[in-house]
Amino acid sequence: MVRYDLISVVVPVLNEAASLAELYERTRRVLEGVQPFEFIIVDDGSRDDTLARVRALRAVYANISIISHYANHGKSLALMQAFAIARGEVAVVMDGDLQDRPEMIPRFLAQIENGYDLVNGWRQERRDRWGRRLVSALFNRLTARLLRCPLHDINCGFKALRRQVYRRLELRGDLHRLIPAIAAGQGFRVGEVPVEHCGRRFGRSRYRLLRHRGLLDIVAVLASNATQLRPFHVFSELALACWLVAVVALVGWLTLTVGVDPGALAARVCTPLVGMVGVGAALLGLLLPLFGFLLEMTACRVQDPHWREQLVKERVEADVSIYERGALPEGVSLRCRRQTVSEPDAEPVLVGEGAPDRWLDCPGHAAGSSEALGSRLR
Repeated sequence: MVRYDLISVVVPVLNEAASLAELYERTRRVLEGVQPFEFIIVDDGSRDDTLARVRALRAVYANISIISHYANHGKSLALMQAFAIARGEVAVVMDGDLQDRPEMIPRFLAQIENGYDLVNGWRQERRDRWGRRLVSALFNRLTARLLRCPLHDINCGFKALRRQVYRRLELRGDLHRLIPAIAAGQGFRVGEVPVEHCGRRFGRSRYRLLRHRGLLDIVAVLASNATQLRPFHVFSELALACWLVAVVALVGWLTLTVGVDPGALAARVCTPLVGMVGVGAALLGLLLPLFGFLLEMTACRVQDPHWREQLVKERVEADVSIYERGALPEGVSLRCRRQTVSEPDAEPVLVGEGAPDRWLDCPGHAAGSSEALGSRLR
């Protein structure tokens, strides 16, 4: 296993006082002497003595960082708070209820070493009720299809991320469920590793069986990915689709109005409905380009040099030192270095294939003069 300068173990907790001491001790036994680490605990508004237990641990172990919220704000914001202070080359995220085993951390680091930017856990044998497993399986299939992130267990809270990944995350609402899909959409390499899943020993689950917010998060990510770079194009294409619906509705309305007996049930019920659909689609066709134009103007302000820098994975700059004296092609020497302020309009000296074996001097100066040496070759 590669030894990093530092890794950050991030644990968001809510009313997990009973498990924190054991969680840290097991993590320390896995990493101590093998891998330097910091242990970041975010207390998201716990009502028990979680904060007191964390402070007691901090008094003994100096590598523990503590963030405490006044009230509960959700896991996404808790993770963002931890990522803001994390200093590790890799961040390992796990829950505080001991269902995630710290002994699995080396598996994640091994996959990171293999070139992955984010490694997600895969709970092959989940210790949860069948209803929760069924809902999770459906959610995984939906996200794999819509967000093109084919993971078996995207909602697993046990994961490892490189620094360039967790620094770029912007989590709101409940988007922590879709961290792998967000990272994949940004171009990072995402993988998964099987992990052991333990039964719940402390506390209770805070996730509902019906996760309607998860569906809303999928829609939010899809909309963000689609409109991040070309919002005006996307909304204009949607407007064209709306106008197509409006035209079809108009044809249907005219057919019902002219070709069907006005007293028939179909005419009385369908004609107004088709008309309303057509009018609504036409209104959307008018409004959507305006929304896209406004978003395009906003994107012009947001897509500044700092934003563009975040898109760069690697940059290799040219080595112009090869043009220094002694590194030029054979037979060509460089005598002109810079153009003085006193002659801003001097003609540049062009170096072509027909200039072998000669010294290059600037016009208006004698070859080898101090003025020529102080001039600039363009």
